[in-house]
Amino acid sequence: MNLFINLFSLMGPLRPPEYLGPETLMPLASILAAIAGFFLLFWRLIVKFFKTLYRKVRGLPDEVPPEVDVDDPTEEEQNK
Repeated sequence: MNLFINLFSLMGPLRPPEYLGPETLMPLASILAAIAGFFLLFWRLIVKFFKTLYRKVRGLPDEVPPEVDVDDPTEEEQNK
């Protein structure tokens, strides 16, 4: 039993704090907001990078946009 008490006394700085006040939480919230802002700003580039990396690792061809047939509006007027 004394062994456990001695071990817990050695873990003094590692135990969780009893009080988390604004002076403790504001820097943590600021760090989380900065990380979230980074991902919001560069989300498309990050997703594109990981998609490209995934396709290269799997040996898949580059993603090609589908062919889109666009009707010429002048053809419709001529047919009428």
